[in-house]
Amino acid sequence: MKNANFDLYEIVTNKILEDIEKTEKLTWVKSWKTNSGANPMNGKSKKAYNGINFFLLQMYGYSSPYWLTYKQVTELGGNVKKGEKGAMVVFWKLNEYTKTNEATQKDEIKKVPILRYYNVFNLEQCENVTIADNSEKIEYTQHEKNELCEGIIKGYVNKYSSLSTAVKESNRAFYQPSKDYVQMPLLEQFESAESFYSVYFHELGHSTGHKTRLNRKEINDTAAAFGSCDYGTEELTAELTAAFICAEIGINNENTERNSAAYLKNWKNAIKADKKLFIMASQRASKAAKLILNKQEEETPAED
Repeated sequence: MKNANFDLYEIVTNKILEDIEKTEKLTWVKSWKTNSGANPMNGKSKKAYNGINFFLLQMYGYSSPYWLTYKQVTELGGNVKKGEKGAMVVFWKLNEYTKTNEATQKDEIKKVPILRYYNVFNLEQCENVTIADNSEKIEYTQHEKNELCEGIIKGYVNKYSSLSTAVKESNRAFYQPSKDYVQMPLLEQFESAESFYSVYFHELGHSTGHKTRLNRKEINDTAAAFGSCDYGTEELTAELTAAFICAEIGINNENTERNSAAYLKNWKNAIKADKKLFIMASQRASKAAKLILNKQEEETPAED
């Protein structure tokens, strides 16, 4: 673990912007895969990297999902190849301090989250290290993939009595907070099932911000206009939510790969305006995806 004597937010933001500028799209989700183990995880604990770390590690493009700290590499009897550079992984550490309550004149313990980081190396950057892969390799048919997506959608929607959805012939996909309502065009109106479900998960991502769920102000404040910072923040959160879900279940997020120049420009402007935005949006999206997938949210720990 390292204490940052530089601006971590700015470093992470610049890396994200560099990737967007280079590719002119958000390319963090791979195509349909055979098992959930293709996403970044620690090679020792086998815990997946969530939030911003998912995106930071995906951008390196390694085929191996396993990442290790330098210490873990040596403990496994291996070594990092000469000239290889580590990838940054960030996490939150609670800094505690005591402050006197002016009203009660009693000392109270306050906790402030501080961003910290450590470096990891991909398995492909190492030598003499073997990590057993016991994950089950499963090939799904297109029908099975669709059923998997439908099961996630149905499971999430059925949890909330106020939330309703409709799939019908339409030119728009949207979420309406005032009615807690998601509308989607027909699957046949999309070029592929992947594109349909990517958009569906995006709109459901918006719905997690409802006041009865994660209560994001960008959803519940109707003053957020297109092109505003709040609008850009919420759109980015919803898109990253879709990216997390697609990665979790192993489908290609075609909505992300085909984002229009207007959306990219909007996101870039929002990210440039607030260097904490992408990290915060990633954190929000991780919580939103866990809510939709009915999974417990876990923080990325500092690895030894």
